[in-house]
Amino acid sequence: MAYEIHNGRISTWSLEAHLVNHCNLRCVHCCTLSPRLAHSVLEPAVLDRDLRALAPVLAPQVLKLTGGEPLLHPAIVACLHAARESALAPVVQVTTNGFLAPRMEPAFWRLVQRLSVSLYPSAPLPDATLGLILERCEQNGVELRLKPAPRFSVMDADPPHDDPAVFESCWLRHRCHMAWRGRFFLCTRPPHLAETLGNPALLEDGIPLHEPELQQRLLDCLQRTAPLSGCRWCLGATGEMQPHRQHERAPASGPVAG
Repeated sequence: MAYEIHNGRISTWSLEAHLVNHCNLRCVHCCTLSPRLAHSVLEPAVLDRDLRALAPVLAPQVLKLTGGEPLLHPAIVACLHAARESALAPVVQVTTNGFLAPRMEPAFWRLVQRLSVSLYPSAPLPDATLGLILERCEQNGVELRLKPAPRFSVMDADPPHDDPAVFESCWLRHRCHMAWRGRFFLCTRPPHLAETLGNPALLEDGIPLHEPELQQRLLDCLQRTAPLSGCRWCLGATGEMQPHRQHERAPASGPVAG
C-alpha cells in the first residue's frame, strides 16, 4: 500500500491510542489481549506528548481512543482534551462496550466527536444504557456508530509460525496503527504480546516518536514488506472466526448497567 503525503503529513486511515489495557468484559479472543493484561492507565501528559510529536508529520482520518475499555480511564476527559487540542485528526472517536456510559460527565459528551459502541451477544448492553447513549449523542451532536460483533477472529498463534503470508494479508497493518508510550506501532498487537509473552524485545517493532527524521522513519515502517517480530505469535487475518463469548471467570468490576 502506498502512503501519500499532503501538506507535509502522511495520510493514513486511522491512529489508535489505548487509554487503558484492562476491561470490564473478558471476551475470548480479544484482539488487544485485555483479559491477560495487567491494569494499566495511560497518563494524559504522555498521550499529549505523543500526539503532539505525530501531528506535524502524520494525518490520520480518525484518532481512536480505545483500550481495553477506555471509559475505565479516571481522567478520560483530560485525554479527550489532549486528543482534540493536538489537531492530529479531524475526528476523535471513543471505541467502547458502552456499559460505563452512564458514568460519563457532561464534558465527555461535549468533547467526543464519534462514539463507536461494540455490541456483544454474550454481554448484551441493557436497553436503558443504550437509550441513554442515544440521548446523549443526540443532545451533543455526537456521531454514534453501533457495531454488532457476533464473532471474533482467532488471532493467537500457538505454536509460533514463520509464514510471511500472514503479514502480507493482514489488514491490521493498514488500519490499526497505534501510538503507545513514545512509540508508533504498525498494528496494536506487539506491545500487548510483549507483556503477555514476557518478551520486551517485541517493543522494538515500534518506531520511537521523539527522535529526528520521524516522518521518514514512519514511512519506512508503513511501507515495510518484512513481517514484524510479533507476527510470529499472531495469525492476523488468517485465523478462523468463532462465536463471541466471555471467559467463564467474571471480572471483579463487572459490566455496569445504566
